[in-house]
Amino acid sequence: MMGSGDPFQPHLEWGLKSSFVGYISSLADGRIEAADGVWQAGNALAFPVHPEIDVPDNEIWFNGRVSFSGHGGMMKLDLIQPRIENTDDKIFLTIAAGEDRVAIAELTETSVANAMGLVKTRFSAVLTEAGSKMFNGQYPAGQQLEEVTVILRS
Repeated sequence: MMGSGDPFQPHLEWGLKSSFVGYISSLADGRIEAADGVWQAGNALAFPVHPEIDVPDNEIWFNGRVSFSGHGGMMKLDLIQPRIENTDDKIFLTIAAGEDRVAIAELTETSVANAMGLVKTRFSAVLTEAGSKMFNGQYPAGQQLEEVTVILRS
């Protein structure tokens, strides 16, 4: 499914919603496919930092794509090039959706740790209204998602 990556490389780790990932994995035709540098880190997906140097100060960009599919293609969810976007009063995890970006989760910082030249920031995550639509309403807005961790060089 996915290769292994360097845990000391700056990246974002996210397990999305464990019940959803488990459900897709249990389907006879369920597929989870990763591309563009994404690797598996325990039960999470790891997206490497995007090499772009002209990124707004309030954003962190990541590379990669993970596609979840099943039920003969009737169920499909793509996580493409996630970003952490810090607005004036909220932090969102957004993903590419065509030419637009969708805020799939609202984040709340829960801890920051420094070790071995890295800064690890953890966030709790809840599904947004737009994120709920991506799951066809199977999970309501406000539903708790898996923790998001961002690892950057200090």
